[in-house]
Amino acid sequence: MSRYGARCASRCIGIALALCGVRPGTADEPELAAEVSQVADPSLAERIEAPILASDRDHWAYQPLLVPQPPLNAQDDWSRTDLDRFVIRELLARKLRPAPEANRATLLRRLHFDLTGLPPTAQEVDRFLHDASPDAYERLVDRLLASPEYGQRWAQHWLDLARFAETDGFEHDKSRPEAWRYRQWVIDALNRDLPYDEFVRLQIAGDLTGLPADRIATTFCLAGPDMPDLNEQELRRHDKLNEITSTVGEVLLGLQLQCAQCHDHKYDPISQADFYRLRAVFEPAIPLLKRDIAVTEFASGAGGVTPRFYHRGELDQPGPEVRPRPPRIAVGDESPESFDVGNARAALAAWLTNAANPLVARVMANRIWQHHFGRGLAGNPNDFGLIADGPSDPALLDHLACRLRDGGWSMKGLHREIVLSATFRQAGDVRSDDSPPTAWLEHNRRHDPDNVHYSRYPRRRLEGEAIRDTLLFVSGELDHRVGGPGVMPPLPAELVDTLLKGQWTTSPDAADHARRSVYLFARRNLRYPLFEAFDRPDAGAVCGRRNPSTTPTQALMMLNSEFSFTTALGLRDRLLREADSPRGAKAAATESGETSPDRRCLVERLYRLAYSRPASVTESGRAVAFLGTTPDTLNDRLLTLCIAMLNSNELLYVD
Repeated sequence: MSRYGARCASRCIGIALALCGVRPGTADEPELAAEVSQVADPSLAERIEAPILASDRDHWAYQPLLVPQPPLNAQDDWSRTDLDRFVIRELLARKLRPAPEANRATLLRRLHFDLTGLPPTAQEVDRFLHDASPDAYERLVDRLLASPEYGQRWAQHWLDLARFAETDGFEHDKSRPEAWRYRQWVIDALNRDLPYDEFVRLQIAGDLTGLPADRIATTFCLAGPDMPDLNEQELRRHDKLNEITSTVGEVLLGLQLQCAQCHDHKYDPISQADFYRLRAVFEPAIPLLKRDIAVTEFASGAGGVTPRFYHRGELDQPGPEVRPRPPRIAVGDESPESFDVGNARAALAAWLTNAANPLVARVMANRIWQHHFGRGLAGNPNDFGLIADGPSDPALLDHLACRLRDGGWSMKGLHREIVLSATFRQAGDVRSDDSPPTAWLEHNRRHDPDNVHYSRYPRRRLEGEAIRDTLLFVSGELDHRVGGPGVMPPLPAELVDTLLKGQWTTSPDAADHARRSVYLFARRNLRYPLFEAFDRPDAGAVCGRRNPSTTPTQALMMLNSEFSFTTALGLRDRLLREADSPRGAKAAATESGETSPDRRCLVERLYRLAYSRPASVTESGRAVAFLGTTPDTLNDRLLTLCIAMLNSNELLYVD
């Protein structure tokens, strides 16, 4: 019988026994039996909590995290790192062969976008393409990981998980003036490579250290939507605690706990009591709330609040008192008694990052892999449960998780191994020229159509934030200032009119309008139009994976929006401005006797800025012919060419 079948059978037997008035023992959880016996509500007195079965613990996600031995193969002359040895084993077992290494221009652009979310400069393109030293790529990796843009790039991935916004949401969507401090805390933590175990501990219990900066970190728990003006403040507190509990389970453990607010999980070994035990960890930190007062930080202690089980999740149906505990399925053989001594949140933070806990490292390693390859080894990054897709290569996932855990929980260290690998450096599906697909590509497409086994590098579209930043970057307008409250660039009047008065006031400093996208004001009830078109989540719930769409709205916005036009105009003016430099296109034209900028130099510069590569002979010839030879039409034709380049797939996608 399958694990799922065994669990269902056990649950059905328990229900049948309960209907007959027979209550099986609860040896796995004696305190719940005592709690249930004290329940005044007779409908709860007969409640059965199914025990955790051995078959439940057989599920891959709950298995101990052991360092797998990298496989060795006599045919392997491809691998660069240990992770490659796991990949090549799966490829050879399926008679696949890895793709050859991508060309240097492709690797340069891929690496820049993965680690910083920005394209390389034209100077960086020239320097890397002409650097013949054997460690050129490795030095580039180290430089990008050390750049401040790394934290600004990877912070957004975490902010998606944290439900981060600078407003409450719901009807009034009131601003949270200090919310930006959490965004900057995440950016700074990533840039200094704060070990992930400490990163997690601070976001669960940072306020207990006594340091103001650590207190900011606990905004993670409180960052979700809220309704301070709700008439029933007890219901508001109830919902807030449930949301925190679900978020911690989903983001850190990869467990879908939210349905257990109301009933035992239908598939996973998570009971309703498990949910309320985990919620009990946070109960003392959320006091009885006051109307119109935002919850911005944890309280030192909420006196008189008793953690309880709630029948069907209803506030008006309180059940027995519960003790703070993590979910039983995730605890293993460890004793939970530490939760009864001292602060339960401190105990939870320590338990989450204990080396014996396999979930936290597996979940984060899977998330990091996903953001480099567009998909996780385990398909649903927020659900490691029974019916979710398991990892395509369990040994590789455990290798990455062990590298994270045993490498001092360094996220930069894991990034480094991934991007230095031969797997990451493979060529992709799309060729930059018009030549037909090679034999290896045809074979891999046929036998690994969804690229499940990483037989080539997957082509990926940029997120909305990276698209906006790229347009500003290539036009020379991106403002690199860091920190501070979110800024509000101009919005179409018809969008502002949908908000309450004063909810979007354009920042008076025009330079703010070109700040990096991570610093744009994050309003729950109105996303920046470019972000909404390109699938940014609304911060109403945890988002572990954005689902990229392809819609006419995206094409129309890129082609017709005022923002796209002004950045194209800025790019044209930048090209003409730089043509005036001593080494620019005008100087080249003067040497050849021309009176206007050299068209070929303009085109070459444009390709390096927009696509991070030199133009091919064919591309250069066509673009130069389009620009023509008439000086009076150069400005308009160059603007048209810039608009076309900024609307191309090559700019919007990373190969």
